[in-house]
Amino acid sequence: MGVELLMEGERGEAEVLQLMLQLGFTQGECEIYFSLLDRPEGEPIDSVLTGAKMSQGLAESALKSLVDKGLVNVSSNRLEAVEPRVFLSRFQERKRQELSKGLELVSSRSAKLLSLLEPQYWEKRLGIKPEDLLEPLSSLEEMELRTVRVIGDASREVCISAETFGWFEKVQEEMYRALERGVKFRVLMLARDKETVQRVKEVKKLGVDIRQSGEDWYPVRGTLGDNRQLVFLIWAEQEGKGRPVGKARFFRPHYTRNEGMIRVFRDAFDKRWTEASKIE
Repeated sequence: MGVELLMEGERGEAEVLQLMLQLGFTQGECEIYFSLLDRPEGEPIDSVLTGAKMSQGLAESALKSLVDKGLVNVSSNRLEAVEPRVFLSRFQERKRQELSKGLELVSSRSAKLLSLLEPQYWEKRLGIKPEDLLEPLSSLEEMELRTVRVIGDASREVCISAETFGWFEKVQEEMYRALERGVKFRVLMLARDKETVQRVKEVKKLGVDIRQSGEDWYPVRGTLGDNRQLVFLIWAEQEGKGRPVGKARFFRPHYTRNEGMIRVFRDAFDKRWTEASKIE
């Protein structure tokens, strides 16, 4: 009976050791932790180091690792084993965080790789480069600069889909020059606050045709010049009943000369224009 219990205890210790090794703990860490499990009152640090069946350097390294991983507490120069449920809970949480960071890294690298490989894949199969359809713009500032150029290149008509037209001052001078060349402007806005109403008055002073959009909110903003050049962006989301509030999110701005993309924007603009009301 005593022999059977001894063998059963040895098998249990072997299984515990195997599981801890599989979880990434070293042989030295396991040995020190097991020795402290049998000492509820703890053990002096020197005794643990001298009693370990390994070199002094390996013992110190294993002990430091156990403290860092939360398996051992240090109190008044004594070492105590942390309750298994507690240290395993901490261990699992740490592993979850590591896996989460690892997945984020994989996702980021995959997205970067996709952006590099996909254009090449479709160019060889469709015979057209993505940038021939859409040219991505790096920021709103670049979008504003490209909008100025589109207005400056126009000779017949410019269609602007805005909301508050908060960037009017950035293009005001170029609009004035275009009007002197005989370019006609159509602007869709949503004048619902005092600041926007005042801006409408400033725009109308230039002799621009403005209408109040019939929608409560429209996700596309853009400027179309002579049905040849289009600068636009699309809002990613809407908050509340009206416009996005707080930290607004939008998809990356783009520029295009593609007839299909321009036709989609122009058809939508013309439909909205007919449904919009005049702003007196």
